[in-house]
Amino acid sequence: MKVLVVFALGLVALAAARPSDIIDFEQDHMEHEQEGVPGTAVEGEYSWVAPDGNEYHVKYVADRFGYRIVDDNVVPRMRSDVAEFDDDDD
Repeated sequence: MKVLVVFALGLVALAAARPSDIIDFEQDHMEHEQEGVPGTAVEGEYSWVAPDGNEYHVKYVADRFGYRIVDDNVVPRMRSDVAEFDDDDD
């Protein structure tokens, strides 16, 4: 009986000590970190420094509802965002 209790406590300790990090990657100009349960639900963030020196980041959640960006500073430029220039040759 004591062996069974010790074994059960060991399993609980092992499960509690298991890290939730799935991805923890860092290089000079980029990094990616993800936590959660693979195939069930994860959340993470990644960032990079573009050649022009700007730093971009994306925070996301991926679960049964799909991949969703929660926060970012990466906004693509749309044609409607570009100022149209008037032709002054009247």
